[in-house]
Amino acid sequence: ELIADRVRSSVADVIPCDLSKDAVIPAELSLKPFDVMICSLVWDVVAVNAAQLEVVIRRCLAWLSPKGVLVVQGSLHEEWYTVGSALFPVLNIDKETLFSVFDKCGLKVEKWETRTKCSTHY
Repeated sequence: ELIADRVRSSVADVIPCDLSKDAVIPAELSLKPFDVMICSLVWDVVAVNAAQLEVVIRRCLAWLSPKGVLVVQGSLHEEWYTVGSALFPVLNIDKETLFSVFDKCGLKVEKWETRTKCSTHY
């Protein structure tokens, strides 16, 4: 419970955004760049190929402060995900291609972990 309390006191807000659009965050919110962004199972759902992933990452980076940190979680080698009985396409990417896109976007990976359960997540 101590960790949950620390997180609650550290998170200023949860901001609605839409990475499928150039205007990711509604202009009327008048926000400054963020110090920390958490992207969990987002990029690989919005983008279904490496070119789209680069666009999505650059849209995120436009909202990240110069010394900001991205915390990212996604999946490798997946083709679809389900919501109920509906199937949706997902980015099917390997680590090498993902790191190539990171490099194109000027990202430096500080820590990398993979977990293999039903699928491989980064």
